[in-house]
Amino acid sequence: MTNIKNHQTGYGLLSKALHWLMAFILFALVIIGTYMAGLERTDPPRDLLYSLHKSFGALFLQMAIIRIMWVRYSRPPQLPGQLSSWEKLLSKTVIASLYMLLIAIPISGIAISNFYGAPVSFFGLFKFPAIFDKNLQMVDTAKTLHMVLVYVSLGAVFLHVAGALKHRFFDAEGADVLHRMLPSKN
Repeated sequence: MTNIKNHQTGYGLLSKALHWLMAFILFALVIIGTYMAGLERTDPPRDLLYSLHKSFGALFLQMAIIRIMWVRYSRPPQLPGQLSSWEKLLSKTVIASLYMLLIAIPISGIAISNFYGAPVSFFGLFKFPAIFDKNLQMVDTAKTLHMVLVYVSLGAVFLHVAGALKHRFFDAEGADVLHRMLPSKN
């Protein structure tokens, strides 16, 4: 049976589920966001895509908060001793950056909607209270920030994946960290 909590040799079920589900949602949001940003206001799918993007972005923010609280409660396994000091520092820096971006990206998206004077709806079930007052002069700044944060996150994800693959395929035995986040049979 799989542990729900993290342990010395790997991540628990909750960490793995949040990790992979959030990775999937992030890439779906990037693809949909890129596509919808190029649509004209009169394109039929535009409103639906914006609504779904906002709802999934809000879900992503809630999952990020849960994930950050969970990692404080159930500490991740330590990095392997085979890794050099600079690799450990880089890994911790990339992970910390990803956690900050998990929060900053959705908040910048909420800012765009709020600056337009629009609330963020959660799949039509309810609307989140506005965090920011309507301010049309800030819309372009928020859009730029949102886009820059997404690109930075893609760079951080690239480093994260590249590091995991490097440790798995090119480093000394025992440096592999990828197996700790993959589904396991035990």
